[in-house]
Amino acid sequence: PSLMGKIQPPPPVQLSYIRTNQDNEEESNTLSADLLVAADGANSLVRRTVGSFPMMTRSYGRKAVTCTVELEASMAQTAFQRFLPHGPIALLPVWNSQDCASKEDDEKRPVYANVVWSTTPSEADYLLSLSPSDFTSILNHHLRHGPNVNPTLLPDANQGIPSIPLFTTIAKEMDSLLRTANTALTMGTWTESPSRNYFRMPPKSVGVVGTLLGFDLTMSHVVTSGQKDGGYTSPRVALVGDAAHTMHPMAGQGLNLGMGDVNSLAKLIKEAVDSGMDVGGTSLFLDRYNDERLLKGWGMVGGVHGLHEIFGCGGSVPGSVVDGTYDHGKGSAGGLQSLVGYGRSLGMNVVNGLPMVRRALAEVAAGATPK
Repeated sequence: PSLMGKIQPPPPVQLSYIRTNQDNEEESNTLSADLLVAADGANSLVRRTVGSFPMMTRSYGRKAVTCTVELEASMAQTAFQRFLPHGPIALLPVWNSQDCASKEDDEKRPVYANVVWSTTPSEADYLLSLSPSDFTSILNHHLRHGPNVNPTLLPDANQGIPSIPLFTTIAKEMDSLLRTANTALTMGTWTESPSRNYFRMPPKSVGVVGTLLGFDLTMSHVVTSGQKDGGYTSPRVALVGDAAHTMHPMAGQGLNLGMGDVNSLAKLIKEAVDSGMDVGGTSLFLDRYNDERLLKGWGMVGGVHGLHEIFGCGGSVPGSVVDGTYDHGKGSAGGLQSLVGYGRSLGMNVVNGLPMVRRALAEVAAGATPK
């Protein structure tokens, strides 16, 4: 007989747990399956108790405040994000009953959206302590403030500019020219008209629905060892979504990456079933899933982490929503911080002005595969 004939498929995977029944009595239960898919979140019980799934984890030192708000107008299927010194605020559309209602009923139905506000732990705790009305006021103030004017790249006069007349004149003129051009690009694409395909003012929030919640932000991803242990799979076990990876919410890519995991695994399960094979009985299908999603996962998690660093959310910056000292970028940030902020702003404006680049980035963010 061939060696292949001696290879036995792994036994069905088992997961034991204890739960309390209706009579408040503890019951021990054991699940058995040919394939166990761990879709139970960042603190996955399956990942921690079944198989071998080493994780790389890094704390961002940031905390997110999240809630659902009611809006005074529709979001027109648009997500909004505002970058503040300590982290971004995101206003994300959710399914609303008016999305499938008649025009006559539109004005009678409430419109909802989700808020994810990433900031320092101290500011997050302050936001969580606010009343719903106070939180709504601060949210509107920071989310709906108009475009910022970039601060000067030059130091203040009392900090000493080299006393060379020609150098001083050229430096000031270049500073003025660059900041004016960038401001013009920003203002030229800002509008409150929802019919124009440019930046537009987010709708006003009228109240918080439900409870304000907070959670610490971390970056994590499964890793592999030299013995092929770890990654997204173990014998008869596959990880999807936050069970396999977490990232900063600033680009809103956690859900998209998780849906990509599900889509990839579902296709391989269908392929196995159509061919009459046991999807977990051989490493053929799960190894393919692991190889594909490791590449995608690390690429997205690394890319979002890079954005987090580029947008300066990890550094110490002046201004706070707690004491009202954040001035929306009107003052001089000075030196390197001002230069980096200007570079980010100019880069975003340039990308926005190049439709092909903007469209390609949107497709990647949506999980589309480049052709």
